[in-house]
Amino acid sequence: MAKRLLLFVLAAAIFLAGAAVFSLLSNIPTSREKKAQAEIRDAENRLRREYGVLAVLSGFQRRTGGNGDVYVPSVLVRVANLTDAPSSEIAIRAEFSRAGRGFCRDRNSVPELKPGESWDLWLTCIEPTGFGSVAWGLPLAETAEPMTFAVYLDTDRISVLMIAEPMKSAFF
Repeated sequence: MAKRLLLFVLAAAIFLAGAAVFSLLSNIPTSREKKAQAEIRDAENRLRREYGVLAVLSGFQRRTGGNGDVYVPSVLVRVANLTDAPSSEIAIRAEFSRAGRGFCRDRNSVPELKPGESWDLWLTCIEPTGFGSVAWGLPLAETAEPMTFAVYLDTDRISVLMIAEPMKSAFF
């Protein structure tokens, strides 16, 4: 009986050790995956070198509607072409978050930028509709709660995080 129990414990230990080794080895990326990850990192770094993205101003825009005032998260972003060649068309996207949860987002296209040229873009939580616009805002009391924003540079192949910081408590 003790021999059977010893064999059972030994078999269970070998099985668990094998399962642990298998799970560790299955999380190791293959050489193809490593190469793809390296190409993505290189493309992201190249975009960061080619474009300068700066948050000039962030805060809340007051919008007055039928239900009173709402304060819409907004960020003024300056995008610059840092290369000696004209750029291709890109898009700038801002995502606003409260307490770690997404609140709203906005996206604007940037046409070809000449060398050294820069554009200023407002990214806000206002969605145009066929009959006006819808503002995703907050009552004044809730603007005191922390909010963050992240600005991404999007091309047709890749999206790169350029800025991630807390909102300022500016009102405009």
